[in-house]
Amino acid sequence: MKLFIVGVGPLPFYRSPRPRTALSDGTWQLIQPLLEDGHAIRAVTLEFGQTESPQIEYLRNPEEIAPGFEHQAYPETTRDNRKRVVRQVQMSLSAFNPDAVISAGSVVATWVTTELKHRLPLWYDLYGAFIPELQLRMESPDAEDTFETFAVYKRMLLRGDRFSAATARQADMVMGELGMVGRLNPANLDEQLVTLKPSGLPPDSPRRLPRTGRIRGRLCPEDSFVLFSSGGFNTWQDTRAFFATLERVLLDNPAARFVCLGGGIGGHYDRGYETFKGWIRDSPVRERFFLEGWVPQEQVIEYESEADLGLNFDLDVSESHYGVRSRFLSWMARGVAVATTPVSAPSRELVEKGLALGMIPGDPAASASVISGAIRNREGLAEMAARAEEFVRNQWSFRETTRALREWAANPALAADNRAWFEEDLLPIQRELASLELILDSVFTSRERREPSRTWTRLRRILMERWPWPDGRRRRWWQP
Repeated sequence: MKLFIVGVGPLPFYRSPRPRTALSDGTWQLIQPLLEDGHAIRAVTLEFGQTESPQIEYLRNPEEIAPGFEHQAYPETTRDNRKRVVRQVQMSLSAFNPDAVISAGSVVATWVTTELKHRLPLWYDLYGAFIPELQLRMESPDAEDTFETFAVYKRMLLRGDRFSAATARQADMVMGELGMVGRLNPANLDEQLVTLKPSGLPPDSPRRLPRTGRIRGRLCPEDSFVLFSSGGFNTWQDTRAFFATLERVLLDNPAARFVCLGGGIGGHYDRGYETFKGWIRDSPVRERFFLEGWVPQEQVIEYESEADLGLNFDLDVSESHYGVRSRFLSWMARGVAVATTPVSAPSRELVEKGLALGMIPGDPAASASVISGAIRNREGLAEMAARAEEFVRNQWSFRETTRALREWAANPALAADNRAWFEEDLLPIQRELASLELILDSVFTSRERREPSRTWTRLRRILMERWPWPDGRRRRWWQP
């Protein structure tokens, strides 16, 4: 099959001024197994953090990776460039003439794929819980732009033929959302619209390297116990508990050091990391905190290979319960033990299986006790890390996590209700419904309560028009 995949860059086969993210890793998680299955793929990446012409340098040409593989890089969309980028991607889609379209892993990609004009089967991969994450961002300076994402999300729900969610809870949430826009209807009764696709580990992820000198001998003595973290300081991270726990551990354990890669997420969220750095500056153990910032991917592997215990702290909020966590997959692949708050689904699974240490959310004293206990039991910690590594390589591999997508890609098809829409050529009603849904969102989320009756009446009529009635009748929304 010929597959047109829109996702987020950078991908592993080229260099970029911006670091790889969970979103770009999630994009590659879809592409790599599909290439392995022999599909011809044109991958369009929206380069995260690059809003002008993207600057990339190929380490390997796409055709060297797999026959029939093409790649095109475009800027991340903003309010100023969105129409231009959509127009360019539309031209690329038309020229490639694919059998199906896949929107990979992010609302960044969804901004574009919901605007493309085609009648092809369309798979939306929802890498993370979009709406709960928007809840965390609604007080940010770009709240207005964030709010507009609701309309994009509604169009996605209306147009998608299949959806993949990163956790079981998110899959249940998406089913409810589909029901609220009329997609759980008689036409789709026998179709599995939503499937599970958790984070995955690439097949070429290296095992732990011998001594690299990135941490031991450079930042700390050889026999230090290295606490570790990497990735962006995101909105869902409990930064305060993270710091308070670390400070307690370092005060109680003179041999412990903390090494951190990553930092603020430019153009998305920087406040968490800046606050964290401020607390460190005032700490009595500040000389044992090492913030290395964003480093090239090959160096990340070298740092991970000298760490003892990776730490993850989540806020106990909706995004954590419904969303996904991927940063500790690479730690596990490098034999680094994991301590995490068991709020997200991946964290809960690891803790329940005895493959990670569990910490109590929002309780620095209890969390510090867990970590200090691990420092005193290095042998047991190493044994747990070894079991966790085998688990992530077998159960959370790219091929295992994308099984449902790969089966669909072998014979992609429209959802039954969408097929009926295309046959009757009534697509404009999709946009009308999404806009009405957005009006209702503004009514119910605004501080000023307004009467929604007129909008609700129009919405009811258009839902009746969209619904595939068993007797084949259609009601026009403009009819009484």
